[in-house]
Amino acid sequence: MFTFKSPLLKPTVLVLAVIGVAGCDLQAEEKVTAVEEVRPVRAEQVVFNPVDETNHYAGEVKARYITDLGFRVGGKIIERKVDVGDRVKKGQLLARIDPTDYQLTVLSSRAEVNSAQADLVKAQADLKRYASLVEKGVISRNDYDAVLNKHNTAAARLKQVKASLEVQENQTVYTDLYADKEGVVMQVSAEAGEVVNAGQSVVSIARPQEKEVEISVPENQLAQLKSANNVVIALWAYPEKQWHGTIREISPSADASTRTYAVRVSILDADETIHLGMTATVALQKAGTENVALLPLSALYAQGEQASVWVVDQKSQTVKQVLVKLGNYHNNQVTVVTGLEDGQWVVTAGTHKLHAGQKVKLLTAL
Repeated sequence: MFTFKSPLLKPTVLVLAVIGVAGCDLQAEEKVTAVEEVRPVRAEQVVFNPVDETNHYAGEVKARYITDLGFRVGGKIIERKVDVGDRVKKGQLLARIDPTDYQLTVLSSRAEVNSAQADLVKAQADLKRYASLVEKGVISRNDYDAVLNKHNTAAARLKQVKASLEVQENQTVYTDLYADKEGVVMQVSAEAGEVVNAGQSVVSIARPQEKEVEISVPENQLAQLKSANNVVIALWAYPEKQWHGTIREISPSADASTRTYAVRVSILDADETIHLGMTATVALQKAGTENVALLPLSALYAQGEQASVWVVDQKSQTVKQVLVKLGNYHNNQVTVVTGLEDGQWVVTAGTHKLHAGQKVKLLTAL
């Protein structure tokens, strides 16, 4: 029997065998890929309880009363007696302006008073003489009335120049600036040699007897201020100590740049360890009235502009995305008001790698 042998036969068979093996590998790979990945995640069980709401605000210790003092007259400052931080007593001299011009004005006013007094003395003598003459019928009534008018004018002028002299003497006194209350110098706004106007602030004095903390509160948290039943103040310098406080004042308008409202919190039990300008933290606490769930921030997943979480279905061991309404933040946790049910399990780690319906394996047992 005749047999035909081709040198190309063996290579062809080899190629077909390789293709066959590769095809088997592809089928095996497709089977492996078809097996859905089970992703391990951490989860916590949802528990709804009333939670005390606490908001923290950073602030600065300030005096309740701060007075800006200035001269009641204008002039050139020739002397400044205090520096920032100095404690002053009531009536203590703070600064002086040049009194020369005011002293000269006083001298001029005194001369006018002397002249007016002399005129009045002469007018009184004339009036007395004319009164005698009119009684005797030597002069007419009109002549007497004219002298009487001169007397009254002289008396009025004397009264006027005396009042002017008193004003000038007061202005001379006003060239010295005194502390109206005991306190601490917080700011000096003018130096010796400067010319200041009447009423311009020169020295600011704080009365440290009543201390308070000024904080800034966003508009969406203003309602919580009135319902706060406990106010606690802590200082950065003394973290181990706490002081009680009370809300004294809420600004009626927001700051134009920060859009927050200035709030003044009085320190009820302030002591000597609290100094003006210290950094403080005010905690406003409100007893919880509604049931909320506390979840770590890592459980949150962004769904557009809304927050959501991944809830584990215990039967199918799969996850689904649920929109939630958030409340207040507490350190690394947040309160969930609505969207979840008590007893559900929520993924707290690995949320960014999940998709709806994905199977998961909980690292925390159900």
